[in-house]
Amino acid sequence: MGRYYIWFVVVVTGLAGLPRLLLARRFAELQLAKLQQKGRIITARTMSVVFLSGALLLAAAYFTPWGHQVWPIIGVIFSLLSAVEFFLESLVPTLDNLVFQKRLMGILYLGLSVGSFFMLSRV
Repeated sequence: MGRYYIWFVVVVTGLAGLPRLLLARRFAELQLAKLQQKGRIITARTMSVVFLSGALLLAAAYFTPWGHQVWPIIGVIFSLLSAVEFFLESLVPTLDNLVFQKRLMGILYLGLSVGSFFMLSRV
């Protein structure tokens, strides 16, 4: 199970990181347009809480019979990155801030993808 989840994280974070890094300005413009719609900032904060809850559940999974494996740790990091991204988007939704955030999150997502790929040998 852990191997499949890590492959999932490698693919998803790689696909999430590339456009954020390579097309940061365009991606930020689209996100800014979305955040300017009524109620979208509250939705972004709610999604932040959802991903944070997922991180807490995966952290608890570390102490189950599957515990002390690498996949719950990777899941916690992935969920925390997603929670931070949604929360920061809702704080100061300006174009410059979103461009910086998209580049930073792209680097972090790609780093998680590469790190997860190298952790596959430990599963």
